[in-house]
Amino acid sequence: MKECTILVVVFVTILILKANCQTTQETTNNTGYPDMPEELLLQTLFQKYNKNARPATVRMPVVNIDHSMDLIRINSFSFDTLKTDVWVTMRWHDPRLVWMPNSYFGLTSFSITPDMVWTPDVTLYNGVGEIQKADLSRRIVVNNNGMVLWLFPAQLESTCVTRNENGEHVCRLKFGSWTYNGLQLNLTHSDNQLGMSNYYPNPDWEITSTNSLRNVMKYACCPEPYPDISYQLSFKGAMKG
Repeated sequence: MKECTILVVVFVTILILKANCQTTQETTNNTGYPDMPEELLLQTLFQKYNKNARPATVRMPVVNIDHSMDLIRINSFSFDTLKTDVWVTMRWHDPRLVWMPNSYFGLTSFSITPDMVWTPDVTLYNGVGEIQKADLSRRIVVNNNGMVLWLFPAQLESTCVTRNENGEHVCRLKFGSWTYNGLQLNLTHSDNQLGMSNYYPNPDWEITSTNSLRNVMKYACCPEPYPDISYQLSFKGAMKG
């Protein structure tokens, strides 16, 4: 009888160990790297993520994009074309990218390449030639509340008024969505100015004023509104050929 009891205990112990091993194996197979919180989080968030779908919901059908720009340098100005180096910043909320940090060892943010997530198709409307030489490979920062931050450098070529009545060159850089109307993608501008804190002065041009403005346009073809953000730059200097 004692031998039977021992055999039963051994058998039960083997079953428990086998179940634990199977559970551990399944967890490892599902997560890949259970001791790497960022890997686990990315697998969870992007398992069914569709980067071609706007981050819009029934309750929030419009995606708000906060757009800002910093002027870094005026490279050249010739007749009606201005070439500049800028930093472009866009922020938006993606409800699919929300998580509880406590479930991922306190992880509150991560960075990924732009090709993994939905990104707004905001472009320079009055661009010429190579409209934007933007480094769109710069990584995007995602926070646990779903807020997404994309900051990247760009070289822009834009058309502008040659001179105004004061003899100044006046150039406006106008940004807007290429395919979405304002009921799908709304451009906002919380900075309310063209950023100049990182500007590198060019001795050939003296900047006299800057401003920025949010506009909403309607066209004969379409009833929907089309918002844009325009950054205006006025300066004096010799025209370069």
